[in-house]
Amino acid sequence: MARTHDWGLLTLRVLAATPMLALHGVGKAHALFSGDPIRFADPLHLGATTTLILAVLTEFVAPLLVLLGVRTRWAASATASTMGVAFIAIHRGALTGEHSGELAYLYLVAFVVLAIMGSGRFAAERTP
Repeated sequence: MARTHDWGLLTLRVLAATPMLALHGVGKAHALFSGDPIRFADPLHLGATTTLILAVLTEFVAPLLVLLGVRTRWAASATASTMGVAFIAIHRGALTGEHSGELAYLYLVAFVVLAIMGSGRFAAERTP
């Protein structure tokens, strides 16, 4: 049972972190470092630049750590927090319709599970 548990955590880490990093984090990192004026949603009223920096940390850096299995619980918690904000503040908790937050919700669930369970045996940092 323990072996399948570890394989499951590895699979979840790879299948959740890779698209978050590649499809969301890379674009935000590029926007942050491109030199173009920053236009970014600011649901917490921290300022567009600060919010974009936090998004880069939680959608690029943290998923990279999750993928590698380094500080997995912390990194997954950070990404889950961002997905919670996106789901509630940006998508208004909607799972259907024109502004559906279904994808943010699915990422939220995946990263919450990783925050609870840790990285497993197949990681740079092994968590029981």
